[in-house]
Amino acid sequence: MAWTCYSCGEKNPKIADVCQKCGGSVAAPANFYVQWIFGGAVFFLIFYITGTFAGGVLIESVAVPENSAVLAEVNAARKADVPEFKSLETAEPEALTAAKAVATEKNKAKMSGLLKGVLYWCFPVVLFVLCGIIVGFISDGKTILEPGIGSVLGQAAGVALHVYVLDSNLTWMALAIGVVPGVGLAALGAWLGEIIQDRRERAGGITA
Repeated sequence: MAWTCYSCGEKNPKIADVCQKCGGSVAAPANFYVQWIFGGAVFFLIFYITGTFAGGVLIESVAVPENSAVLAEVNAARKADVPEFKSLETAEPEALTAAKAVATEKNKAKMSGLLKGVLYWCFPVVLFVLCGIIVGFISDGKTILEPGIGSVLGQAAGVALHVYVLDSNLTWMALAIGVVPGVGLAALGAWLGEIIQDRRERAGGITA
């Protein structure tokens, strides 16, 4: 496969160690890096799973019930011959755990879909931009399109893990809705990463 000289733009055969025209030995960056599609996909998969997990934890933390709500659930679930509990300290641990779970689910059901969506997806949004920055910064040449494509593969793999392995509430609809914003966020991050990389190179932080 021929390589293009970075200095003069001359195309040279693969076996040539130096440019036949100017004698330069540095190849110009490629126009497209397939390896960063798959490399980016791995990064985006990890960040997608991390972000959605963190979003789920955030929703759970916001939906934590008050003690009075938990006590009400404990009393609602007690047997008829059991006296009413006046405090949580007197309830059995198993009943307390079950009551907390029920009260939490009720709180989540009361939350608006918009609020749950913001809480759940805020981490993936930030992490996708961050992931794009990382890929754009550490990759060779100008890689903006590659992370965008890689984000699609990463999202698809992440949703598949949620659906078939983690058995979460996430469905393939999440991919259908999120694929375009995901590509945009990844490309934005990659663009920012390229800017950081370029400024560092200009400052002499990275030498060829």
